[in-house]
Amino acid sequence: MADPSRGPGSVLPRLVLLGILWGATFPISRLGVAAGANPFVLVTIAFGIAAAVSAPAAVASRSPFPSWRSLAESAGVGALLIGGINLPLFWGERFATGGVASIVYATAPMVSLAFVWLLRTGERFGARTGFALVLGLGGVVVLALASGGAAITNPWGLVSFGIGAVCQGTGAVALGRLRPRGEGAWGETFQFVGGGIASLAVVAVLAPKISIAWSASVVVSVLYVGVVSMVIGYALFFDMIRRHGAVEANQVTFLNPVVALVLGVVVFAEPFAIEEIGGLALILLALALLHLPGPPRPSSRTPSGGAPGPPEEPERRPDRTDGSREARQS
Repeated sequence: MADPSRGPGSVLPRLVLLGILWGATFPISRLGVAAGANPFVLVTIAFGIAAAVSAPAAVASRSPFPSWRSLAESAGVGALLIGGINLPLFWGERFATGGVASIVYATAPMVSLAFVWLLRTGERFGARTGFALVLGLGGVVVLALASGGAAITNPWGLVSFGIGAVCQGTGAVALGRLRPRGEGAWGETFQFVGGGIASLAVVAVLAPKISIAWSASVVVSVLYVGVVSMVIGYALFFDMIRRHGAVEANQVTFLNPVVALVLGVVVFAEPFAIEEIGGLALILLALALLHLPGPPRPSSRTPSGGAPGPPEEPERRPDRTDGSREARQS
C-alpha cells in the first residue's frame, strides 16, 4: 500500500532510472551467458554478491537489527519477489526470446492491480489507469514483434514468464502490505538471502553438476546483476513501492524493453525497424496518461447546477492562548 504522506512528484524520474538499470540487465547478462555461464549459476552467484554487499551497508548505516521473525518474513518475500522474478526469467529464456519475456512481464502492473482489488487495500484506480496499462502493454507487444524477438520454441517458456510476472505483481503488493513504512536495510539483505536460497534449490534440481567458466564477460555480467541490478535496483524498487504502491512501481516493465532496444541498437549494432517507433510512442503515451496531471475534478461542494457556490468561511479552531487569557481574567 502506498504511503499517503508521500506525494507523486518523484515517481517518474525514479521509474526512468530503474528502467535504465534493469533494462541494461538483459543485454549485459546475455554477454555472460554467451561467454559460457549457466544462467542459473550466474543469478545464484549474483544473489550471493547482493547479500554480501548489502549486509556491510546495513552495518554501516547502524540500522537496528530486527527480530528473526521479521527477517524470516523478509526472506520469504525475497524468495517470492526477487527469486520469483529472476529464476523464471532466466529459465524461460531457454525456450523463448527476450521479446516474449518483455511482453509477459509487462502484465505485472495489471497483476498488481487485480491483487490490490482482491485484497481491498484502499488504493483506488480509475478507468484512465486501466486504459493506460493496456496501452503500455500494447507498446511492449509492438516493440517485441517489430524487432523480430518474439519467438517461442517451447510453451514452457511462456509458462515460466507467466509465473515470473505473477510473482512480481503479487510480491510487490505483499511487500507493500507487510512493510508499509518501507523495508529496512537488514530486511533488504535477507530478501537477497531468500532469493539466493530459492535459487540454490533450483540449481540443485536443474543444474547440479554445472560449473561456471570465468572470463571478463562473465565477471562483468555477475557484478552488474549482483550490485547494480539487485542492490541498487531493488532499493529503488522497494522505495517506489513504499512511496507510490505496487501498481506504479511495476510500470518499470514498460521501460525495460525500451532500454534494451536502445542498447541493442547503439552498443550491439542491432537493426532498428521503423515499426518500433510505434511501440515507443504507445509506451510514452501510456506513461503520460499515468503520470501527467489530469483535468481537475469538480469539488464535492459545487452545486448541481454547475456554478460554484459562495466561498465558505474557514472553520476557526479554538485558540488555547485566548482560553487561558479568559481564565486569568475571570
